[in-house]
This record gives sequence, C-alpha cells and structure tokens, in this order.
Amino acid sequence: MKTCALSVSKSGKGGGTVTSTPIGINCGTDCTEPYATGTKVTLTATPNVGTRFTGWSGACSGTKPTCTVSMTASKSVTATFKPVYTLTVSKTGAGSGTVGSSPAGISCGEDCMEDCIGETRVKLTATVKTGSKFIGWSGACAGITTMSCTVAMSEAKTVGANFVTH
Repeated sequence: MKTCALSVSKSGKGGGTVTSTPIGINCGTDCTEPYATGTKVTLTATPNVGTRFTGWSGACSGTKPTCTVSMTASKSVTATFKPVYTLTVSKTGAGSGTVGSSPAGISCGEDCMEDCIGETRVKLTATVKTGSKFIGWSGACAGITTMSCTVAMSEAKTVGANFVTH
C-alpha cells in the first residue's frame, strides 16, 4: 500500500491544536502522519483560550475550523491562530454622543467592549449628539482631537471619547 505524508504546521502568535480524522495527527505534538494514497483526511483546528483560528493555507484554504485533504500525494497544511485582545471604549465628560467602529463591533451607547483578533486595526468614530461637542480621545488614542482614531490591537486597550456640552 502506497502512503503519502500529511504535514501540519501552525503560524500566528496564538495557540491551538490541529487533529485529524482518521486519527494520526494531533499537532501539538504529532504534526506529520503517513496516510494511504486516496485517503480523505479531515483536519480540525481548535484554538486555545484567548486565541482564534483565523484560517488555513497550503493544501487547505478558508476560515472554517475544519478542512478535508485528499491524499493523492504528500501535502502540507498551515493553520493560523491569532491572540484575541479586548478593546474597551468609555465616554467621558458632560456631553453626549456615540462611538462606532470599523470593523463593526463597538456601538458605544450600548456595546462599549469588543474582542478583537490580534494585529487588527480598529477605526473608532465619534458621533456628537445635539447640544454637545467632541473634544478628543484619551487612552490608546490620547492626543487625537479629530472625530476618528485607529487602534492597532497588539494587546488589550482602552480608549476614552470626551464629549462636552457647548
């Protein structure tokens, strides 16, 4: 019976494991396994706590946590795991307004906290309500007085939006 090797590697700053059906790969520790030619191997990526699986490359593609590889030759697959950091927005001052984000997630009025995948750049935009004025950001956007700021998520971060009455 002819066999070919399936090799799995992991990338990114997060952590997780990749397992296979049929059994053989448990990458963590066992990342290469020979399979009979013609075998269809389903790989499952499981992120560690505080991490997200963000996609496959090599013989697999996409962002779903499972993929299937048809073993017609030796193949390699990479699973990418990235850390998750919390972005917290607060509103300060006597004025009123809201803060939204791109990518979506923060809608502060109601939702002022979002878990963001590491390396994501989040653009925050302040919207002033009638009778108020936006005077600037604090925290990770300290010193910026325009209506928007961008936060690079390399760790948990806090941003304040300061609204005053006028």
